[in-house]
Amino acid sequence: MKNRINVLNRLAQLRNIQMRQIMGRVSYQQNLCERYRNNITALKRLCGFTSATTTPLQRHNQQQYKATLHAMTNLQVRELKLAEQTLSRIQDELQHAVRQEKVLAQVIDDKMRIWQATLAQQEQKIQDGLASQTWWRNKAQEVFI
Repeated sequence: MKNRINVLNRLAQLRNIQMRQIMGRVSYQQNLCERYRNNITALKRLCGFTSATTTPLQRHNQQQYKATLHAMTNLQVRELKLAEQTLSRIQDELQHAVRQEKVLAQVIDDKMRIWQATLAQQEQKIQDGLASQTWWRNKAQEVFI
């Protein structure tokens, strides 16, 4: 029984390590999403700026610049969606790991309770045996006296 409990405790430790790793991945993915949001905001601000365009070449350059900014913004939006999907998947994975951790903790607690009850029963049997031996000795001494 003790070996099973030790194995379960080791499994719990491994699952805890796995859960911490998943939490690290969630944190990284959240930061990545935040960076994409910041990039999108900055690119949209850049799109809002205008400059004096007196020549056709300047107007063409500004149009090309804004088109490039819009393309970059669209790319960042697609990347953000992908990162959010990945974040959602990792969060689901984390929830699953947390559930497994709780189930394992309950199993370990149940096994510990059973083991402690078994030990208590064994100790009670020993105590009862000692008490009966003492009673028999006293009874035997009374007979000889």
